[in-house]
Amino acid sequence: MTDFALSRRGLMGGAAMLAAGSMLAGGQVLARGPKRQIGIQLYTLMTLLDTDFEGTVAKVAKMGYREVETLGSFGRDPAFVREVFDRNGLVSPSQHIMPPGLYEVFDDGVAGRIDRATFERKFIEAFDFDHVEGLIDACARQAGPLGQKYIVWQISWPSQLKSLEQIKQLIAALNRAAQAAHDRGFQLAYHNHDQEFAKVGTDVPYDLILQGTDPDKLKFELDLAWATKAGVDPVAYFKRHPGRFKMVHMKDVAADGSVRDPGTGLVDFRRIIPAAEKAGIEHFFVEYDVPTDPLRTAADAQKYLAPLM
Repeated sequence: MTDFALSRRGLMGGAAMLAAGSMLAGGQVLARGPKRQIGIQLYTLMTLLDTDFEGTVAKVAKMGYREVETLGSFGRDPAFVREVFDRNGLVSPSQHIMPPGLYEVFDDGVAGRIDRATFERKFIEAFDFDHVEGLIDACARQAGPLGQKYIVWQISWPSQLKSLEQIKQLIAALNRAAQAAHDRGFQLAYHNHDQEFAKVGTDVPYDLILQGTDPDKLKFELDLAWATKAGVDPVAYFKRHPGRFKMVHMKDVAADGSVRDPGTGLVDFRRIIPAAEKAGIEHFFVEYDVPTDPLRTAADAQKYLAPLM
């Protein structure tokens, strides 16, 4: 990490204090802009949501989170989910695609009740490239009641990225899905893992996806941990593709590639957050894949990251 003597928050706060004591020619006091919100992808707390949805959401709100990203509507009535969020002062700008029936598959896969091959097969079937319009339509019916703007295509499996022909098929499907989301009043975004950065010949699949999709209709949610694991620089991507990145997953990763709590791994949040803000990132979501202590992870992440925002 870069070694800042003063945090960004401290610098901004100091500037705001100076401004409060200085008057502009027009008599207006300089004011600091609104602080960015730190949100959380509720997948982080999936095991707890399954046993106590309302209580877990309430605990997330008490930690100081105000934005949440969902997995569809968690297999529940989206109107009920929205009511729980409203009751706890939470807003949800985004969901990862989880049409009816897939949440149960995802739940079984995360819990290890089905083997990985079955998990992957059922997931790929749900994201059938020939029927993406129906997939987006099902997600839009969940996203509308939740008040969400973004629908996120959350995974391309390594088995789908082995050849240029497969990648071209994915790009065509993403363009159709993005148009379907646009037609329904939503914005499609794409979430990465590390496999998109593994070269196919001389090409990087992630770069091909960026180049081959409509920049207005497909945006990106960059997962900082997976990108860092793949050895790429998130800031470089922000600079090369202005306006394409609208969300980030605030996740950390160790040298061995395993997920870690923010601030305990390799991801340089102090450098990335200002660059993300400059690039136009709208939402910052904490995420941790299957943590051993979800509530502690959520609380520690919020405490570490909020001062950097």
